[in-house]
Amino acid sequence: MEHNNIKVSIVIPVYNVENYLDKCIKSVISQTHKNLEIILVDDGSTDKSGKIADFYKKKDDRIKVIHKKNEKVSAARNTGIDVATGEYVCFADADDYLMPDYVEYLLGMAVDNDADVALTKDMFTTFHPNQVEGDNIQTRTPEQATIDILTYNLPIGVYCKMFRRSFLGEEIRFVPHIYIGEGFNFNTMAFQRANKVVEGNRRIYFYRRDNPTSATTKFRVDKWENAIYAIENIHNDMTLHSSALETAWNYANWHTHCDAFNFLVMAKEENKYQSFYKRWKEIVRTKAWYAFKVDIIPREKVRAIIMMVWPRMMPWLISKRNAKYMK
Repeated sequence: MEHNNIKVSIVIPVYNVENYLDKCIKSVISQTHKNLEIILVDDGSTDKSGKIADFYKKKDDRIKVIHKKNEKVSAARNTGIDVATGEYVCFADADDYLMPDYVEYLLGMAVDNDADVALTKDMFTTFHPNQVEGDNIQTRTPEQATIDILTYNLPIGVYCKMFRRSFLGEEIRFVPHIYIGEGFNFNTMAFQRANKVVEGNRRIYFYRRDNPTSATTKFRVDKWENAIYAIENIHNDMTLHSSALETAWNYANWHTHCDAFNFLVMAKEENKYQSFYKRWKEIVRTKAWYAFKVDIIPREKVRAIIMMVWPRMMPWLISKRNAKYMK
């Protein structure tokens, strides 16, 4: 079915990404679906990002550029949603890029299945450079989709997803003071309120991991406190309630603490943040059993066993993997 008459808004928050923005914008304007509104929200960039955005605005009349003071990514995306006029809205990060059929694929799933949300489970990364074989499109109830994302069977970010704009209304927005896990919050908020969610698995988005060890060079405790706050906020915002959802959230909470613990150890900052180290280590060891109560791949269950028995082994394994791919 042709969907050429449907306008899609792509919201891209921009902050100090001058080295990547050119490729991102080129990948958006080269979409096979041409009826686009491209909204670049310059969130107070101090490099050349704003000028790059303005340059492309002059070349393509589908592009809108909004320059605003820095209020972080959640506020920037909300600004984009508020000015969007497309029937559907999707998001990209300015340091990533899209495959030519990104919009066409998601829009086709959304319209053909009359779904408020369409997404793909998979994406290209440095670790996964090849396209998947075949496609497996399924519809999910709000509860099923929410469990899928809480158990990390779906990417937690807002990339790879498309939302019917009228469905978002004035209620579904990013939480401004959350900047780590903001997409996770937005998605669970939207999934629970959707009529249904349609999931495919074709890779249409490249999530850049050119420097997978950069996050370990300087550990920021405020970042991980915000991530833990974000997962708690998801629980507070739950509009659907079931034992399966509660178990899935407990798994997500444990998983977030594991990530915080792993990055702290990889950064070799345990002595500086001893109280966090002890608290997070206790949680990753004692709450690991939630991994055996949810539907996850076997590798994640092995991870849970490692975190339960010897937590410090996991950050060591992650460092080894990152070093391998950096080569």
